[in-house]
Amino acid sequence: MPPSAPTPIRLTPADAERYARLRRKMLAEAPWAFDAGPDNEQGVAHDVYARMFADDQHAVLAIATAYSWGLTPGQPDLVAAAGITRMRAQKFAHRARIWGVYVDSAHRRRGLGRAVVSAAIRCGRGWAGVDYLDLGVSENSPEARWLFEGLGFKQWGREPEATDHGAQRFDEIYMTMKLKRS
Repeated sequence: MPPSAPTPIRLTPADAERYARLRRKMLAEAPWAFDAGPDNEQGVAHDVYARMFADDQHAVLAIATAYSWGLTPGQPDLVAAAGITRMRAQKFAHRARIWGVYVDSAHRRRGLGRAVVSAAIRCGRGWAGVDYLDLGVSENSPEARWLFEGLGFKQWGREPEATDHGAQRFDEIYMTMKLKRS
């Protein structure tokens, strides 16, 4: 059994540069799993991420490790992340969406994915009035789907050939979780 995963942190505007590095890596390593592609994100300025991290209805929960390559003293690289955004429209403000879940391939099978998604779920529970968490997962990412199912997400739909990646198309599986309030 792997040791317990580190506790994820909520990124702040000061983390924009290192999140941008992780984001570029996730888009290059798993392009079928995300709406954007590496070419779309090259020009995203760090201030875009900084503004996103300053928004109280948006969060990216991440794990950094001192064992990651490219280590900058005092600023370990991020190796896992999950985002969550509360829906803005009044009629949908009772829902939040989990997005951008990723674990660096060198750090998988250590519980980091479960840790960042669980932290995103806790964040969603903390937003008053949020009753549902939604997400989409590529059929080409079965490990991610199993993780989400293991955390309590239920499939409610499937979009055929939603993602066109080169010569392949992949279905998108839509999942939701009803939050139980204590």
